[in-house]
Amino acid sequence: MKQLASTLLDGLRAVLLRHPRGATITAGADVFIALIAVQALVSLGIAWADTEPPLRFSAAGVLPVLGEALLTLVAAWLLVALAGRRAVIWGAAAILLAASIATALIVRWPLTLAVTALARHDYAVPALLLELLSHLWWFLVLLVFAHWLAPLRFARPLLAAVLAYAVSAAAWWWLPAPSLLANVDDEDEVAGTADAQVEDKGEAPPAKFDTEAVMFGQRELLDAALQRIAPRQPGKPNLYVVAFAGDAEEDVFHHEAEYAERLFAQRFDAAGRVLVLENNAATVATRPLATWTNLTHALDAIAKKMDPAEDILLLYLTTHGSQEHELLVDLDPLPLYQIAPEDLADALKTTPRIRWKVLVVNACYSGGFVDALRDDSTMVISSARADRTSFGCGAQSDFTWFGKAFLVEALNRTTSLREAFDLAARSVAQWEAAEQEEPSEPQLATTPAIEAKLAAWRTHLPLRPAVPLAPAAVAAP
Repeated sequence: MKQLASTLLDGLRAVLLRHPRGATITAGADVFIALIAVQALVSLGIAWADTEPPLRFSAAGVLPVLGEALLTLVAAWLLVALAGRRAVIWGAAAILLAASIATALIVRWPLTLAVTALARHDYAVPALLLELLSHLWWFLVLLVFAHWLAPLRFARPLLAAVLAYAVSAAAWWWLPAPSLLANVDDEDEVAGTADAQVEDKGEAPPAKFDTEAVMFGQRELLDAALQRIAPRQPGKPNLYVVAFAGDAEEDVFHHEAEYAERLFAQRFDAAGRVLVLENNAATVATRPLATWTNLTHALDAIAKKMDPAEDILLLYLTTHGSQEHELLVDLDPLPLYQIAPEDLADALKTTPRIRWKVLVVNACYSGGFVDALRDDSTMVISSARADRTSFGCGAQSDFTWFGKAFLVEALNRTTSLREAFDLAARSVAQWEAAEQEEPSEPQLATTPAIEAKLAAWRTHLPLRPAVPLAPAAVAAP
């Protein structure tokens, strides 16, 4: 135990960039093995401090401890071999492992906490610099140790430190590092995901509809829906609405599109001029599918019904979004085309061109659509910043958070789309703060021209009451 304590102290001295005292260099393999146990205890303590309860021991976390010890032994062999002192391999390995333990405790762990805090607040450059500092410090430890082994040389200790770093740092950068402790809820979630993936590898569940009939019936179904679009009312700006619900796996998007139809028809004087495109197994016989082809065809047909100088198109898209800024279009097992910002911009190049537009993209990372869609006569609203997720999806949700805030709450309090966005953004921010979620930061791009056109349209709106939800009210998140 005394030799173990002395080795730990020499490891601490190495982390402080000081030479070991020398006596521990004669330690044997037993001290090195005992230090592996110490390393496991330190890793367990760090995991306990970093992991939210309830906790569960994870056997997978033992592998990184053993792997780091083995790599440290290899690094020590490189150091003593290049110094010509192979006889002290176990003592050097013990001091180096003790230094690795001290580095993890007093350098890497605090710096990792600081890096996480900086990254959470979008301070990417300081976070990267601190991350590099933790790795640079370990290299300096190896360099000082290599110089102690061969004090009268310079090139050889430098080479030894570089090689030892390349070996030992693999445990930090390239090897998987599961923790010795895991949150029970997180493990259950991972297990559930893994089970779902295993099921996905099997046969796909039978379709609840005739896929061939659905695909071949799209043009007829869409044309019938377009024929029901009412003629424009002369003497005032008319609002035309297209609601697009892209993902059939979750009813939350279907609910939003159906509610948008009732909201704009009843409260915003758009009755007869609302078209719903949605992917949902329950509506394949009654609603045209939400596909890029149907959307393009529908916008072209609606453009021919509108007065380009007076009327306004409101396009509301709700689905999942990816970090690559693609909107998910899915109705399993049909192969459907995903929608990128440039695809949506192309779909809006109708003949005649629709001039006045309000485009609402409710999806994760939907801010990536703003620049592709904005122009002098268009208001673009996204539910999240280009690099942020939005919230409220899932099988247990009736509305997304932004859909709830914008459609259900804000537009039932005001007829101003600009004011409705401001109200919705504040509500979403409050809900995210309450749930400790990263702010989604909804985006708005507008111009004086579209603001003036919307103001003129609002002067013709009759006073209408709020539109209730059906079948039951949706609670705020």
